Amino acid sequence: MSASRVNKWGILQIVNMGTLISTLDVGIVNVSLPIMARQFDVSLAQIQWVATIYLLTMVVLLPFMGKLSDRLERRTVYSYGFLIFGIGSLFIALSTGFVALLLARCLQGVGATMIMANSQAMVRQVFPDHERGRALGVNAIVISAGTLSGPALGGLLLEFVDWPWLFWVNVPIALAACLLGYRWFPRGKSDAAKTRFDFVGTFLLGAGACLLMMAAESAKETSAMSIAAWIEGATGIGLLVALWLHGRKIDYGIIDRELFRHRKVWLGNTSSFLINLAQTATLIPVTFYMQSQLGYSAWTTGALLMLQPLLMGIVAPFAGWFRDKYGGSFPITAGALLCSVSMLFVVLLPDVSAVAIGLQLAVFGIGIGLFHATNNAEVMSASPSSKSSLAGSLLALVRYLGQIAGIGLATLLVGSMGSSADAAESYGVPIRILFGFCFVFCMAVALAGKFLPKEKPEAGSLSA
Repeated sequence: MSASRVNKWGILQIVNMGTLISTLDVGIVNVSLPIMARQFDVSLAQIQWVATIYLLTMVVLLPFMGKLSDRLERRTVYSYGFLIFGIGSLFIALSTGFVALLLARCLQGVGATMIMANSQAMVRQVFPDHERGRALGVNAIVISAGTLSGPALGGLLLEFVDWPWLFWVNVPIALAACLLGYRWFPRGKSDAAKTRFDFVGTFLLGAGACLLMMAAESAKETSAMSIAAWIEGATGIGLLVALWLHGRKIDYGIIDRELFRHRKVWLGNTSSFLINLAQTATLIPVTFYMQSQLGYSAWTTGALLMLQPLLMGIVAPFAGWFRDKYGGSFPITAGALLCSVSMLFVVLLPDVSAVAIGLQLAVFGIGIGLFHATNNAEVMSASPSSKSSLAGSLLALVRYLGQIAGIGLATLLVGSMGSSADAAESYGVPIRILFGFCFVFCMAVALAGKFLPKEKPEAGSLSA
């Protein structure tokens, strides 16, 4: 392990490289969808599956890959994840048919899942507990930057190159990360018990997540919750409830019962779900509101939206340092409290103006900068070392499920915003109601923070 001690910050950069390309590709493809639809002669509704199938692959496989990585050598699964991601990107760039494109995108999603399932577990493996906050603070910046900058970067590249280059650029990056990872990542046998895989649970999770995504996509297309969207959403929620009931009957489920016996793990995952829900639910309508109601250009809207990731990037490393020195209870609680207070700028100010929205984005950015890195570090440190990949994969899964739920909530309350038929309608009241719900969610996380143990991280040995 001496080599990993020497190279741990170098290893973190490889982890960040994987986090960046896997999260970046969630959004970077969106701006190229109209061009791809014309080239492959399909409708916009059909081409949306290029984006959806990537997310769906990760949602379905994250717990499975996490458990597999805990049973095998994590270094091997992680490094080959880069290789598969690069091969998938290569096949996408070379695709000549729509079906081949979807299959290649799915393969790319498998590689991204292998990366995301192990990113935070690898940080835990090479960083002692009293340094994990800083390391995950840097990683939180990359997650936010990759997720939020994807559309902007994709649009910039398409000004100069054709859409296949959005995927060609992944190939050398993935290959370099694979070689460096295989060379630098620490070796080691897993001490996880060789239990059975929960294939029934994997199916229930996949089917439930697929239906929820279909409901969200249907709602976005129709700008309202149609009967079909309600049926898809209700069935999806029913399947996830069935997953929970199924997991209670077995001791090898993908939603691991032993893992969730730890208070920091289940409380941290629940809190992460609510914060991600609030972030997504408020960002989507704010974008439409500023353009359709306030008349701002796309450039001005994008510049104002950058307040959130910019302030998050400034605050997250400080939050990680504070957690490593004094413990995570305060930054988690303070971060969630700031997130909830940010909603009041929209709920209570006389007008839902650009000033109100700017204040909300800025304060929320500071809040999630305090919350995310600290919460991730606390969850990973509280998880058993033999299940650290599973714990990391569940954190990523919860993030994506929170985003899906946020889309659903925003669509339910302000789904017709931006449509030409309702251009003259004021959305001041519905958007205040939406932000009011998100205030409640974030405040619940802040109140739950007092149940976290107030203990400092220990300077000790590295986890396996």
